[in-house]
Amino acid sequence: MFLKKCLLGFAFTSFISIAAGNIFLGLATAIFLFFSYKDRIEINKEFKGYYIAYSVFLIVMLLSALFSGDLLKGFKTWANLCIWRWMPFVIITIMISEFASAKKILLFSMFGISVGIVTLIYQGLMGDLRAAGLFGHPMTFAGYFCVFLPVLLVCFFEKNILGKFRYVSGILFLLGCIALFYNGTRGAWLALAPVILSVGTYYMLQDKRYMVLGMVFFIASGGILLNSDRFVKRISSITNVTTDTSNTERLLMWESAFNMVKDHPVLGVGLGQYKDNYQKKYILLEAKQPNLSHAHSNYMQMLAENGLIGFLGFIGLIGYVLVRNINSFIKTRCPYSLIIASSTVALMLQGITEYNFGNSAVMKAYWLVLGCILVMKMKDYNYR
Repeated sequence: MFLKKCLLGFAFTSFISIAAGNIFLGLATAIFLFFSYKDRIEINKEFKGYYIAYSVFLIVMLLSALFSGDLLKGFKTWANLCIWRWMPFVIITIMISEFASAKKILLFSMFGISVGIVTLIYQGLMGDLRAAGLFGHPMTFAGYFCVFLPVLLVCFFEKNILGKFRYVSGILFLLGCIALFYNGTRGAWLALAPVILSVGTYYMLQDKRYMVLGMVFFIASGGILLNSDRFVKRISSITNVTTDTSNTERLLMWESAFNMVKDHPVLGVGLGQYKDNYQKKYILLEAKQPNLSHAHSNYMQMLAENGLIGFLGFIGLIGYVLVRNINSFIKTRCPYSLIIASSTVALMLQGITEYNFGNSAVMKAYWLVLGCILVMKMKDYNYR
């Protein structure tokens, strides 16, 4: 099936070339729309809650776009932010119905990100203090790590998810941790630390062998990091709000965003309008970086651009994903639910200091993983 091949191509190439990934996703989307027009498609009842939550989010974002003051720009931003980036989830949950196919797509995404991981490690060894991989800003791969490291960790501990590829996920997790260090994104470090610690502790308590393995990992990694001047200096800069430009600029941007909310509390300044409003009207005199285009925070960005209505729509969407999967894990100990919850928590914790929800590459990867995991969960007899 050509659609599956396009999804496999997208899953693999997205971490190597955004352009190549978009070509494959574009082809998959075109095929999906053709089948949607030709045949009647149905959303599985297991996924309807996700579609309802996202539909509410779509509607509130559309309201912000319609009242943005620039209808064309607002609608274009809405289509890109809310439709295009969500397509991997839609295509997979509607068109992929076999466990093996969903697993294969997930594996291809792991193989794809492994290329980026090796590249990051090489760049770090060559002296790059903020290794970015094959494209873009270091923040992009930081977002990828928030999505994938919890996936890789759970897949290593759970024997039945990836089968013979279980140990591949374990090796990729270790390499990913090394690459994360060379990536140097503090927000991702802080987001992933409690998630990895929590997931690791859970499995360590299940099996004495995992206890030994986990203790070796945490003691070794802790010792290496604490003896790294590079790491210690980077961590100590987190609380520096007087001379660290990254920190001071974020605080100033958040203050500007809060001023936007005070002036436009219901629908914000309008979807796609943050950049112009910040640079032309709301930038503070103390700001030293006048060309920034977003608020470096999911929450402040949503409040500033889309007001309280948009913010509640965003919180409702993420809240639904978290509450449903946390409840599922508590009741059934389902590893698929643990994967979704831990990846979402890591991504949203990083989102406190970075607008990763606005990063197209990161969010397409997130929705791809979420779609694959949900299909695998639905088809796994043990967790129906």
